[in-house]
Amino acid sequence: MVGERIKTLREEKGLSVEEFARRVGIPKARVEEIEAGKLEPCDATLVYISKIFGVDFRWLKEGAKESLQVA
Repeated sequence: MVGERIKTLREEKGLSVEEFARRVGIPKARVEEIEAGKLEPCDATLVYISKIFGVDFRWLKEGAKESLQVA
């Protein structure tokens, strides 16, 4: 589930929900909904998250087996 991967990413980066939301530029409530599986982020948001945090887009979107880190 995308929300679980986003939560994993956020926690691995040591960020609170508030800090993650601020960095991504979305409301805290939206991050909470995504992590809870109530809302699916659009691909543009996932691409942005993957770029700013250096993770593979396919891992973030689909849970592809690639490493969490791009490089």
